[in-house]
Amino acid sequence: MIPDWLITQFPAWPVFLALAAASFAGCMLLGFSGFGAGLLMAPIFSLLMPPTDVLVLVLAISLIVYFPILPDAMRQVDWRLVLRLLIPSLFGMPVGLAMLHWVDPATMRKTVSLMVVILALLMLVGWHYRGRRGPLQDILAGLLSGTMTAIAGIGGPPVVLYMLSDRGLAHAAMRAANIVFFVLGQSAALVLLGFGGGLTLQQGVWTLMLLPFAIAATLLGALLNRKAGKRQAFLRRVSLFALLGIGVLAFLV
Repeated sequence: MIPDWLITQFPAWPVFLALAAASFAGCMLLGFSGFGAGLLMAPIFSLLMPPTDVLVLVLAISLIVYFPILPDAMRQVDWRLVLRLLIPSLFGMPVGLAMLHWVDPATMRKTVSLMVVILALLMLVGWHYRGRRGPLQDILAGLLSGTMTAIAGIGGPPVVLYMLSDRGLAHAAMRAANIVFFVLGQSAALVLLGFGGGLTLQQGVWTLMLLPFAIAATLLGALLNRKAGKRQAFLRRVSLFALLGIGVLAFLV
């Protein structure tokens, strides 16, 4: 029998169903394309809970579903590349966490939604950084990613778009670097939140309730990726248009 003190931490059923649907859709996108879970979940979650809870749930769910593919990435990762981006990202995280306290929830929700719209548009048109690469550019990309990770767990696209500018970086190496960077960065953000008193029992309960949907969706997305064949490019564009629509909707609400 579930104790009363634990039952009080459960979300209302309409809220839970909306969160479960967003988690399923976001993690299916992650399993299919390797990105986008936080981008899809964050604007929907922000309609239903405070910004700090949005951040914790997005980070925790995304982090857990990455773990099954982490060992393979660890065998292929270029640690120098990861560290060049990860270290500056750690300095960007306190900026993002501070914004959670300085900016009111409604403004933060619109900020997150606007960032999702901009990133979806950039990926739809195939844009990526084409300028110079060097220590300064690595630092700026890492700082931006760390700040966005700490705002709503959506710090992946800045690093992905920056890595795409390295023509000498093979797809497998970029994928491995992305996975390791995301896992370490998201873990660091959760540690910072823990030290700052931002983690709660309710967040843990909600995360555990949503995990079965997230894990099943990730596996389904990976299966769809293998079955898609020549339709992968088309389905990725459909996914990006879905992200764009969700971002616009959350901004207008």
